[in-house]
Amino acid sequence: MTVASRAGVLRRRSLALAALLAVYSAAALADASVDALVWLTRIQQSAQKLNYSGTFVYLQQGGQPLTSRITHVVEAGGAERERLELLDGAPIVIVRNNEEVRSYSPDTKTVMVEKRRNKTSFPALLTAPAATIAQYYNVRNWDQQRVAGMDCQVLLLEAKDGLRYARKLWADKATGLLLKAQSFNEKGDVVEQIAFTQVDIGGNPERFHAMLAKRDGGKDWRTASPPITEADFSKAGWKVEVPVPGFSKLLEIKRGMGEGMGEVGQVVFSDGLASISVFLEPAKEGAKPVEGLSSQGAVNIYRKQEGNHLVTVLGEAPPACVKQIGQAVKFSKVAR
Repeated sequence: MTVASRAGVLRRRSLALAALLAVYSAAALADASVDALVWLTRIQQSAQKLNYSGTFVYLQQGGQPLTSRITHVVEAGGAERERLELLDGAPIVIVRNNEEVRSYSPDTKTVMVEKRRNKTSFPALLTAPAATIAQYYNVRNWDQQRVAGMDCQVLLLEAKDGLRYARKLWADKATGLLLKAQSFNEKGDVVEQIAFTQVDIGGNPERFHAMLAKRDGGKDWRTASPPITEADFSKAGWKVEVPVPGFSKLLEIKRGMGEGMGEVGQVVFSDGLASISVFLEPAKEGAKPVEGLSSQGAVNIYRKQEGNHLVTVLGEAPPACVKQIGQAVKFSKVAR
């Protein structure tokens, strides 16, 4: 690195630190080093602003590894293009152009077209500013290691309230791109891991155009749009609130389940790292639902019957968190 380039790096770093000090609250800074918060900010921004392509593996406790290939490009003017291809199990390709998402399923020869709603996907796992995350996690630099042949800064995020998983994040030291993430339960066991095994970062968008230009679908494929509408469940008598501090509502929608099958409501909350979904659906007549807690890898699930409805809460959070949220969901008939 030349003297000039080194000076530029130091200047940008100083500006970032100054901006953080101006914005972050004293409470957040009390439990997180400024340097660690700078890294969180870099992780969040790099996933949206960098061009990259690579292969990553997702592994849940007790499950089989799943491999995917992703290519992400930012065009002139800031337009985002992304292609995600699942390499294990049923072949699925998801292509995103800004907010439009097309999901290609060769098994059914179907193209599902919809608006982008879930904005959490590896390596773009952070959905809130670093200062917000630092209110609910103790954030600090933990170690320096290598992932996919690249030097990384490892961050440790420990929940302040015991209602969130602890996390480790591996950020590429050169670009800030998140290369690996782990989640730990209350016993310290790794319940979820996702990591690049190979990745190419940076450069002009043209470097990755060949990967984005692959043709999916065909003339005999069927195009469909999922029956999803915006919703306000409070008008129907629902009280869906999260008693756990830090979780903000991301979306509130209704999903059609097919002809004659009715609709399922979904409300999604996030604290910037963990996401919790609350599903509301009519209980099947004569069927007694299985109530209580269950788990599937890193995902914990809480079910209960509320009136004539089944409430299901699931998310990558400890059992106490999803149970507390589920118990707070209430329904009362609206006066006509």
